[in-house]
Amino acid sequence: MVRLVAVAAVAVISTACSPGQPAVADQHGPTAIRASATLPDAAPVAPPTPSSAPPTACPPPWGVCAASQAIGNFDGKGQKEVFSVSPIRATSGAILDWLLEVDLADGRSVSARLSGLVGARGGCPTLDAQYAVALGAANFAGPSRDLAFVEINHGASTRFGMLVGIQAATLRLATVANGAERCQRVFPFSGSVTHGNGLACGWRDSTQVLWVRQVANHPPSDYAHYDWYQATYGWQGLQLYLLSLEHAVITSDDPRFGTSYAVACGSIGM
Repeated sequence: MVRLVAVAAVAVISTACSPGQPAVADQHGPTAIRASATLPDAAPVAPPTPSSAPPTACPPPWGVCAASQAIGNFDGKGQKEVFSVSPIRATSGAILDWLLEVDLADGRSVSARLSGLVGARGGCPTLDAQYAVALGAANFAGPSRDLAFVEINHGASTRFGMLVGIQAATLRLATVANGAERCQRVFPFSGSVTHGNGLACGWRDSTQVLWVRQVANHPPSDYAHYDWYQATYGWQGLQLYLLSLEHAVITSDDPRFGTSYAVACGSIGM
């Protein structure tokens, strides 16, 4: 869970992972096939036992096992390319990792495994990535090229995504380079009645910026007043540099409230 530090005390929001859904046994399984009465020596065939059933390839609690895609201008040459996310499976069908790949217009491809992208580097810890789903692509870092927004985890009400782009002919993650949130590479969004997180792209004067927002129920927790925080970041490549921090106490009628739960950039709106 990411927290934003402002001039006032920073609210720390905790989210728990959603529990897995219990498996439900099939109450209408096939009846055992028995031999005809004209074949007295034939023995009945027993139905399969639960232990012989193949394991599901899409197990709880995440239940994510499908490939996904996003379309965007990832190499900055003005042509649309496909950003794809697909599971890497063992011979048993279990998911071992996820492959993130961009098919470029010239026939080349740029790819990376999820485990490699979220690994520790530059003094930043490993991210908790449980799966990968491409939610879309947009010019988060400016009009020159798009970044893919990829969900990698979720809690009871909050979802977590990362921004993936091409830099130096490799796939890399957008990373906060300074400030209290240095090393941040995953961005929470959505939330509940007590808290919310969101991010959006835009301009401040002539600078392309990323706004990272948070709301938290303001004491005495009347569900009408909220602490609102906004961090504004400027871009240098895929590095994010803190430009300013803002804090205010707002009501749920304030236009800043709803945007603090959303992801909004280009064609992405959720």
